[in-house]
Amino acid sequence: MVDDLSFAAVLDDLCRRPPGRRRPFSNVELARAVNDLGGDITDGYISLLRKGHRDNPTLQTIQDLAAALGVCPAAFVGGRRERDGDECPRRTFSARLRHLFEAIYPPEQGPFTPEDVAAAISADGRYGSISASHIRELLNPETRPNPRLKHMLALAGHFGLTGEDGAPQAAYFLDDRLAAAIDAELADLKKLRDAGVVEFAARVVEHASTWSPELRRQAVEAITKAVESGETRWVFPLGGSDR
Repeated sequence: MVDDLSFAAVLDDLCRRPPGRRRPFSNVELARAVNDLGGDITDGYISLLRKGHRDNPTLQTIQDLAAALGVCPAAFVGGRRERDGDECPRRTFSARLRHLFEAIYPPEQGPFTPEDVAAAISADGRYGSISASHIRELLNPETRPNPRLKHMLALAGHFGLTGEDGAPQAAYFLDDRLAAAIDAELADLKKLRDAGVVEFAARVVEHASTWSPELRRQAVEAITKAVESGETRWVFPLGGSDR
């Protein structure tokens, strides 16, 4: 199983209490519903997923099951359940992953390479391993990538997309509404990075542990005044002994 709120638990609950349906879905009925919508799944595989004997479905499988059950695909990773229209993602997985590579990286270095990400995920091991070549395939829109659940969780965790409980927020890849909110935050992050704020903050953190409480207070006050003043010729305020 992937997490405390496992894929198996979510799927089983949705089958037992499907939204907008009075009676539960049997595995056979759900497989038929998926296939009627153009998907391809067997009732045997659904049974394995519900029991947790298989816990790493593909993105396409998640989307197909969500469509048949009438929920947002993000429901399977702890996201919202209510469905918006046909809930077909307006941005592809590869486009969203490329956006993360472009927007999120440590201030002291440039964007991550596929090798960087593969090494970090594989070293952590929580969601297994992944190769740099496979990450390149996921980034390539021409390959029409169909990543598995654990890789989506691992990639979300690597780029710092986490919920309040610290769990990877893979719903970014499955929910347009959430993705739009996160992308807005990433746009703000880019503005801060372009202004040098991110790099500046990193340098402050590096040295702040040696500062006295008074020096920390002065630093916060000075930075606040600099941002609020709007003066391009702002200088550090020195108050002398009258403080």
